[in-house]
Amino acid sequence: MTETAAPAKTGRVLVVILLAQFIIVVDSTFMNVSLSTLVADFDTTVTGIQNAITLYTLVMAAFMIAGAKVGDIIGRKRAFVLGLTVYSAGTTITALSPTLGVFILGWSILEGLGAAMMLPAMMSLIVSNFAAGPARAKAYAGFAAIAGIAAGIGPIIGGLFTSYLSWRLAFASELLVALYIFTQLKIIKDAPFLGRKPRFDWAGFILSSAGLITVVLGIVLASAYGLVVSRVDVEVLGQVVLTAGQISPTVILVSIGLLFLIVFILVERSRDRHHHDTLLDLTLFSLRAVSAGTSVQLLQYLVLTGSIFALSLYVQMELNYSAIQSGLTLLPLSLAVLLSAAVSGRVFSRRFAPRSVILAGFAIIVLGAAMMGLLARDATSGTDFIVGLALVGFGAGTIASQNQNLIMSSVQPQRSNEASGVINTSQNIGASLGTALAGALILSVFVLTATSLIDDSTVFTSSEQAQLDTAVTEKAQIISDGQLSTAISGYPAEQQDAMIQINAQARQTSLTVVYAGLALAGLLGFGAALRLPRTPPLSSAPTPAGMSPPQNGDEEDTAA
Repeated sequence: MTETAAPAKTGRVLVVILLAQFIIVVDSTFMNVSLSTLVADFDTTVTGIQNAITLYTLVMAAFMIAGAKVGDIIGRKRAFVLGLTVYSAGTTITALSPTLGVFILGWSILEGLGAAMMLPAMMSLIVSNFAAGPARAKAYAGFAAIAGIAAGIGPIIGGLFTSYLSWRLAFASELLVALYIFTQLKIIKDAPFLGRKPRFDWAGFILSSAGLITVVLGIVLASAYGLVVSRVDVEVLGQVVLTAGQISPTVILVSIGLLFLIVFILVERSRDRHHHDTLLDLTLFSLRAVSAGTSVQLLQYLVLTGSIFALSLYVQMELNYSAIQSGLTLLPLSLAVLLSAAVSGRVFSRRFAPRSVILAGFAIIVLGAAMMGLLARDATSGTDFIVGLALVGFGAGTIASQNQNLIMSSVQPQRSNEASGVINTSQNIGASLGTALAGALILSVFVLTATSLIDDSTVFTSSEQAQLDTAVTEKAQIISDGQLSTAISGYPAEQQDAMIQINAQARQTSLTVVYAGLALAGLLGFGAALRLPRTPPLSSAPTPAGMSPPQNGDEEDTAA
């Protein structure tokens, strides 16, 4: 039996763990509404800030499994404290950052590394501090729900700080939360690793990290070069390695990354056969709750973060919204996440099987994303998106309240750290891909639409059309009509009007297409959820501590 904290302290322990989860997840969305401010402060581009946002979740994804294994080796509480220390240093550097490079170092890298140490340890600390059954199920549900809530209200927090104080103070406030957590560490009971402590698998770490980083980096580069065919020359150290019109570096890097991951799987299987310690126990994926649940986690966060990034970019560049206006535009999503997390966790969990609730959540997400795409072409205000945003948020919150609990309830307590690493890896890969794919798809569609409209316009000569096509292709950026007006002030009035109209129409088409893509991702999530085991409501079938439910994946599966 796993020793747990005294009941009187469990409430405080849960608050501490949820606060840590909150600041980590809120980081992935609260700067989306500050895009224009960050672009101006660091004299950079939207793509530069997008890359910083993507890199934060990418670092977490790449190092999460390794962070879980480190927790098994040095102790879960010690790993949590070490991660919190690194995270605190990162958020301090971010708040003081003078340049985009320092900003990326503090936020994307150090905070990402700290989070990769903390998150798996936190899931294991829930096991050691909450008794198996309703108490632990409630803690897991709260842990999952706070992630959805943080992702949803992140834009509101970012908008308030950026508009009325400073985005720097948003990061400074995270430091204050971290310092409070440091003062409460003594009430958290450690989660001892049962059995022989493993050795660190360096080969697995290098292969998995290289694979994940290369795949997501390839998708990030699609914004600059294109998804399939390179729009411009690709230079490395001043040398052209791919010319415009050749295969995009995205295809090359994603292929290399997938190859790394295939080799990682083969190496881990070989090490397991020879009884060597592995970075990841691949037999976890023989459980349908784990294999299907991680896909659900990835696709849920892909849609959620992609929706937030795409709409934040749209209202700031299309409607000239400030940070707080952008945050308020996303308020329906935030409120819907809060409502659904509460309703799903307290009501649906008692009456419906997790699989059914998750399927319903994805159906709602698909409907909301499709509605957002239809509204994008004719929207004149952020209020036009209220219903679509509310549907996406309600669906995401519904899924969040069920999926993590279902996964963690399917594994034995001694494997909780590893299972947590898998869950959080998939979550952060989804968040990375959501921002990266949304940005890449928006720019790709923007270039295709803008060049097509330029070529069809009668106000430009053939040579002017060729010049404009080249400028749009080589310097593809989403900019506001005001920014464009300043850049083309030397052109005749008729041509200025035409270019502003083309810019606006291309932006609108881009958002329509990206939300259609997000709706498709929601359908894929629905398909992944169909593979989840048919279990009774999570609160109705508690499993004794130290035991795991049947793992045959059929209708007889149960969940703690």
